[in-house]
Amino acid sequence: MTTKYSSIGIFCKPNLPDSTLLFTVDAILSTIYSIERNCTVYIETETAQCVSMDCSNELYKNINVGTFDEIKNSVDLAIAIGGDGTLLGLARQFAQYEAHVIGINQGRLGFTTDLDETDIKNELGSLLLDGGNIEERDMINVSVMRQSGAKTNKVFFSGLALNDAVVNRAAISNMVELDVWVENSFLHSMRGDGLVICTPTGSTAYALSVNGPIIHPQLSCFGLVPIASQALSSRPISIPADMEITVVIKNGPGTVLHCDMQTFTELQDGDRIVVKKSIHKAKMLHPKTYDYFSLLRKKLRWNINPQRIDNNPS
Repeated sequence: MTTKYSSIGIFCKPNLPDSTLLFTVDAILSTIYSIERNCTVYIETETAQCVSMDCSNELYKNINVGTFDEIKNSVDLAIAIGGDGTLLGLARQFAQYEAHVIGINQGRLGFTTDLDETDIKNELGSLLLDGGNIEERDMINVSVMRQSGAKTNKVFFSGLALNDAVVNRAAISNMVELDVWVENSFLHSMRGDGLVICTPTGSTAYALSVNGPIIHPQLSCFGLVPIASQALSSRPISIPADMEITVVIKNGPGTVLHCDMQTFTELQDGDRIVVKKSIHKAKMLHPKTYDYFSLLRKKLRWNINPQRIDNNPS
């Protein structure tokens, strides 16, 4: 028997409990080697430090340890141990390479992490033996331009996001004021707590919590979702993914930009945020049993009906 992947990398969320992480890594390694002993396994440096690998253990004798930059070109499959944030970060890093990414959930919701840590042997083993389904997810490039001398605009921040770009106010600030353009057409001005520009992947993240639409990942479009807009008529809108979005900051002090809630920059009046579809895609590996609508039912608990509460036990 041979695996579909000849080299596998293991990455984890840095602050996972050592005992939990060690159990998970042991389960991954024993599963891989029970299927194909010749598979090359890499463990990212910080993950290896968290695991405190016992080299006398047969599982760890032939492990290659290296930083992301050292192993990024050698890995066919990257396994992320953690929650949605861990998987998102790894998927962003590997987007420009050929590796596929899959997650083992040790977070809370685990919307993008397909495998259950309590059943790694069966779930990962089946995937390595029988293969899975590759799904390419759209990502966005985010650039911020600021006017410098001689009225020229310079890019002073750029980032890549798989979930979303969020313009909102910091802990203490005024309402955010924005002008929003799609291609060369003015969409609207808004005043409120901010704006979420999300991919289909990000439609079930922050955008969903502020009443944005759920967008199927096979649709090539982006969502623009206001956050607590002062105008009740300001509503979410979905636009084709090949359209460029420009957001102009009108009331800058206290306004910030987040990409996947990880990177941020402080904004000023007149800053222009340009969001466009990235040429890179996140390559997500799913088990053959993966079903997006089943995932929605499970994670959002659509299969649980309201229960009647009887306040009069007599």
